[in-house]
Order: sequence, then structure tokens, then C-alpha cells
Amino acid sequence: MLNILKDFLLNLFFILLPIFIVPLWIEQRNVPKHIKQYLLTVCYALVIILCITLPVGADKDFIFDLRQIPLWLGSLYIGVGTGVFLCLTNLGYRSLFGGAGFFVTAVISVLVMITSIILSKKFLQLPSKHRISLITALCAFSGMLSVGLAETFHGIPSSSVPLSLTYLLAQPLCMLIVSSLKEMIYKNIALRKRIIRAEKMEAVSHLAASISHEIRNPLTAARGFMQLLEQHHLPPEKRKQYARIAIEEIDRAEAIITDYLTFAKPAPESVEKLNVKTEIERAIDLIRPLANMNSVEVKATLAPFSITGEREKFRQCLLNIMKNAVEAMPNGGLLQIYVSIEKQRVLIRISDTGVGMTKEQIERLGEPYFTTKEIKGTGLGMMVVFRIIESMNGTIHIQSEVHKGTEVSIYLPLSSSHLPHVVRKEKKIFATS
Repeated sequence: MLNILKDFLLNLFFILLPIFIVPLWIEQRNVPKHIKQYLLTVCYALVIILCITLPVGADKDFIFDLRQIPLWLGSLYIGVGTGVFLCLTNLGYRSLFGGAGFFVTAVISVLVMITSIILSKKFLQLPSKHRISLITALCAFSGMLSVGLAETFHGIPSSSVPLSLTYLLAQPLCMLIVSSLKEMIYKNIALRKRIIRAEKMEAVSHLAASISHEIRNPLTAARGFMQLLEQHHLPPEKRKQYARIAIEEIDRAEAIITDYLTFAKPAPESVEKLNVKTEIERAIDLIRPLANMNSVEVKATLAPFSITGEREKFRQCLLNIMKNAVEAMPNGGLLQIYVSIEKQRVLIRISDTGVGMTKEQIERLGEPYFTTKEIKGTGLGMMVVFRIIESMNGTIHIQSEVHKGTEVSIYLPLSSSHLPHVVRKEKKIFATS
């Protein structure tokens, strides 16, 4: 009896493999629906072959196994085409073993094909519990029909009677277990999809609300100053001042939109070889007026190493970090930019002598809407920096101490053409500006 139980469990194991592994594997890789059906069909066919090859019991005429379970599962859950293929697989492989049991196999296969043609479309529309009950009942009926046909036309040997009785109980019980697990897995997969969809919709709603909030402020200010420009008695100086403020607010709205677009699509579109020294010098030229306004001295030790990336986004990344550094020194200070090679990667280190950050603030850098600038910041600048560096296969490390300053270290892959010469030339190509 223990041997029979062991063989039933082995057959059940064969059946559960595709039930558990295939749907989860497919779900993680977003496999198209038709490929998913082909894969499941092949798996069920292999299970049928394994069940016949390693049966619960066999004699010269009859083979007792659980092959009818994958036959019913494929026919009703996947469709008529799968049902026909599995029935032909069942007949073809069973014919190799011969014996009077082949007649029973043929009758059951025809029964499954006819049932799948009649029920396949309606079956999937039934509630989960009804599907489990129906497929279990069909499996129990086909098992009783198999034993009945074998006894009626050929006679089951007395030595196989205990096995046949156990088979009548084990097959529907195994089908109940398998179909229940299958429904549970598909229910969990569907629930996971709904949760992901809900999270995406929530993210879109938060994004829309945030864009609306962030852009409305500068646009409202620009609109107000434009309305003031309509006043005829306005002095020329005031008119110029209002026009300049309106333009600044519109530029601020454009910068917010650019940050959002960069965060939404960080992957480089037009990758090219970039000279780190040239790009940093350009960023310094752009940030220098703001640095002068804040009495910030800029020092740079640069080297012309090459990296690959999108020029505008890399420049935006540098500007965001430098701008944060300058704004962290409202009473003046020193902004230092240093370039080197460390473990075959370009190191760009940007440090300031500003207000610094706490450990908790550093851990939250890069989170949406988190800012250390209170009402002046949107939290998008560093979020964009992290996404751009990530898209360039780089890493970013931040060290900071309150009232002492912050150091941002960016590591980026060195361009392939630079690798053979970097060790030899490293000491010669540094320049200070």
C-alpha cells in the first residue's frame, strides 16, 4: 500500500510542476498569451508521458496512472486545440506499450475531446468553485468509466483489484487538489496584476497632482505680472522688472516640466562619447553667475577622460548637483570639482562647504518630493540626478556633515577606447582651472 501511495504522489508531483512553475515563470517575463498556451500544452504532454512511463501500477494489459488529470486540465483550461494535441499524445505514447488497455485509452481520449469541444468556452466563464467541482466530477467519471470498461470487456486481474479501487478514490482527490491549487495561483496572479495596475494609477494621479501644484505657482505669478504690464501709467523700470520676473517664472515652470520628463524617461536616447573635462567646464560656466551672487569660489581639478551618455542629461545632472551645492552656501564658501580614475571608473567628486545634511536627510535624497530647501525646492533635482546616473550604469555616493559641507561622488564607466591607456596617462593629464 505504501508503494502505491508513493507512486501516486510521484504522479501528482509531475502534474504540480507545470501548475506551479510555468505560470509564475511566464508571469515574470510577460510572455505573450499564445506562447504561454503553447508552453503549457507542451508541459502537459510531457506530464502525460511521464505518468505513463512511471505509472502507479501496470500489468500486461492495463496501466494505472494519473494521466487523465493533465488531459482534462489542458482540454478545459486552454482549449480544444490543446485537448486534441494531448489526446493524440496520450494515444500515441500509450500505443507503444500495447495491451487491452489501449482500447480504454482510446475511449477516454474521445470522451475528453468531445467534452472539451462542448464545454471549453463555457468552462472558463464559470465561477472558480464551479470549475473545480465540474472538472473534479468529470475526472471521477472518466476514472470510473476506465475501470468499468476494463472490467466489462477484458476483466481486471484479481491482483489489480485493490489498485483499481485505490485509483477510483485517488484520481478525483488529486484532481481536486490540483485544480484548487491552479485556481488559487491564477487568482493570486490576477490579484497581483490588479494591485500593480492600481499602484500605477495612483502614481499617475500623484504625478498629475504634483505637476499641477508645482507648475500652477510660477504660472500664476507670471500671469499676475503680465496683467500688471497692461497698466498704462506703469514706469518703464517697473515694466522691465515685471517682464523679467514673468520670464523667470515661466523658465521655472519649464525647468519643472523638464525634470519630470527626465525622471519619467531617464534612458539615454542619443548616446555619444563625452569628454568629462569639457562637460564640467561648460557646467561651471553656466553655474558661475549664481556662484558669484552667493560669493562662492569655484575650484576645479579636471582630466579629459571619456565616458558614454547623453550630453544634455549628463550636463543637467552636473548642473543640478552644482546648483544644490551653491545654494547650500548662502553666505559664501568653496565649491570644488575633482575628476580622477578609481578602479577603471571615472570619479567625479563635487564638494561644498555649506550647511550640510543629517544622516536621515542623506538617506531620503532621491525620493520624490523630498527637499532640504523647504518651500524653495520641489525635490525633483536629486531625483533626476539619481535616475540619470543609473541610466548611465553609474553609481552615486553622498557624504555630508551638518555645518561642514557635502561631498557627492559619481562613478561612471570609462569609455572602452580609454581603457588601454588610462593607467599610463593618468598622472600626466590633470589640469587645474
